Amino acid sequence: MNDIQRFENLKKTIENDPANFQARRELAVLCLDLGFDQAAMKHLSYLINIFPDDANLYFNAGICWEKLKHPKYALNAYKKAVELKGDDPDFLYNLALAYEANGMDDEAMLNFKKVICINSDDSNAFFSIGVLYSKKNDPQNAIKCFKKAIANNYSDYFAHFYLAQEYKKINETENALEEYSKVIELSPDYSWAYYNIAQIYWERKNIQNAILMLRKAIEKNKKDIDACKLLINIYISTNDQKQALRFIAAVLKQFGAQGDIYYLAAKAYEKTQNFELYEKNLEQALNHAQTLTYNHLLVQKELLQYRKNSKNAVGNI
Repeated sequence: MNDIQRFENLKKTIENDPANFQARRELAVLCLDLGFDQAAMKHLSYLINIFPDDANLYFNAGICWEKLKHPKYALNAYKKAVELKGDDPDFLYNLALAYEANGMDDEAMLNFKKVICINSDDSNAFFSIGVLYSKKNDPQNAIKCFKKAIANNYSDYFAHFYLAQEYKKINETENALEEYSKVIELSPDYSWAYYNIAQIYWERKNIQNAILMLRKAIEKNKKDIDACKLLINIYISTNDQKQALRFIAAVLKQFGAQGDIYYLAAKAYEKTQNFELYEKNLEQALNHAQTLTYNHLLVQKELLQYRKNSKNAVGNI
């Protein structure tokens, strides 16, 4: 019997016998699994009214409220579940996540640590604590937690990636490269690892490997606009304007008008001394301010300064 058939059977059972609480409980959980979140909440609310001390019902209600995008209600449901059964690590873990979703990071940290007190091998809890330390700009403690997460679950490539990010923050780039490489070993399609490796190579002036890694990043994720921008910057900085302009044309074709890409095109044309297209692309960059991350006022100032210089040059002829 597949899930849909089981759903129909349970639904009929409850229609014939509304007091069949076990069938209603099974149907509520099945509705959650199938994505019928409103229906799941209806059955869970019914059951909670009858069994107000059932921790599992509140736990499932918390999951349902999360799916329904009501983080405050989810938090209250998880609180009640933990109040009724405070030694369940799954309940504590979800409560911690709910605190975090509601911007209550200190409470989240406390409850993730409670999970570890119950289960010292919980890699997800160590990872989550690491993320909170990272948000607090505490890389040393974040690193300790991500290492613990990896020790308990080496295949967690997210933990390797976050560990690499923390190493990068404190300029331990060799360790960062090692962890990014492990991410690629575990998840060869994780484009952000290639991108971050490329950044390190670029900072070290290892141009060839930086370009190689950026091409890999774009191959794995053709929508990675940041990788595209960095690759264009490298081409411009290494005076390969022909390649830069060729790639810019391809990026604009794929992504459409992009303020940042027009600005980079302007810089490439400036280096080729094609000042007509330099000016035109500065204008285009300003006309697409919503995708221009470069300082808008500085770009505007650059354009005005160019026009002023051009006017003066003509006046001096």
